[in-house]
Amino acid sequence: MCVSPLTGSRDVTLLKVIPTEQLIHDWQHGRLHTDITNELHGHKEICLYQCNQTKLKFFYPTDIAGSDKLYEKLQNIASYYMTDKWEHRVALKDLVGCEKILEIGSASGAFVQACIDRGLNIRGIEINDAAVRMARQKGLPVEHLSLKQAAKLYFESFDAVCGFQVLEHVPNPRDFIDWSIKMLKQGGKLIYCVPNTESFLKYQYNLLDMPPHHMLQFSRETFVALQELFPLKLEKVRYEPLASYHVAGYMKSYGHHFCSHCAPAKILFNRYTNPFYRLCLSLGLRRLLVGQSLYVQFRRL
Repeated sequence: MCVSPLTGSRDVTLLKVIPTEQLIHDWQHGRLHTDITNELHGHKEICLYQCNQTKLKFFYPTDIAGSDKLYEKLQNIASYYMTDKWEHRVALKDLVGCEKILEIGSASGAFVQACIDRGLNIRGIEINDAAVRMARQKGLPVEHLSLKQAAKLYFESFDAVCGFQVLEHVPNPRDFIDWSIKMLKQGGKLIYCVPNTESFLKYQYNLLDMPPHHMLQFSRETFVALQELFPLKLEKVRYEPLASYHVAGYMKSYGHHFCSHCAPAKILFNRYTNPFYRLCLSLGLRRLLVGQSLYVQFRRL
């Protein structure tokens, strides 16, 4: 019986069943050009559930989370490890005054470098060996450590622990969050940024938001619920403004959704009107709309 990976409760709802044959085909023949057959371990289907207590959406079974080999392949996609991220700019302001900082999932060290450039004392951990080598070649303090190993090594050592676009990849969020907290000093900051499942993503067929890449889907409601499960107080929630490189996906997602559910919407979303909408968004209106990511900051109690 499937249970919530956050609460351990059987109070879950099945939302969707995805044939693995379809996923394998789409990963291989779409823009990712990646064979994920071995990542799915022979399972015939993957289920998307929702934890009714926390509203966390999670994929099952749990042994289909991506391996190190998958991330080494994805690393070759030019846009995969972006160096300039909205959440990085937000966090750099929130981390002012923190004496010791740890980043979980540092990749090749873009955020670590940004912090060092601003005089912040930071180190990173990463399980992708190729990314660690790239960071170390640049002289950055990024270690090849799992979060579990780091939690033992750096018990109550940091004023802030942060992870950007990492938490959604893990099959065991309760352990991940618990280990993050263990590294914090009393009163320390815990910062996460994840894709927002209530954004335009909910209307997309996005392979990177499914296994073996993503195992979890978060909303604001889930992060609010974490306060009942962990010694944490939620202090800040921020939504990323729509990024310029997401305008096309945003338009396609909402256009398809509205046209599929309301026939008159085809008058508003068509090949004549869409270029005008894209122009308006590109000129700045996109900043007024909710984009892909959700940023939260907790305080350890």
